[in-house]
Amino acid sequence: MSIQPTNQASIEQLHRDVAALAEEMRSPAPTATRATLLPFSIGAALALATFVVVALVARLI
Repeated sequence: MSIQPTNQASIEQLHRDVAALAEEMRSPAPTATRATLLPFSIGAALALATFVVVALVARLI
């Protein structure tokens, strides 16, 4: 098996690219869908919790 010479600059560039990609993957930006649906989901959960509490209180009275 013959070993072909490697291009050191290409390998270093690859390492930099992989490091940059790893940094981007650590903190993903929220997608537009998630940014739009999150407040709605929180509001829906709060409304549901309020409805359940009111229903329980009304049932106890």
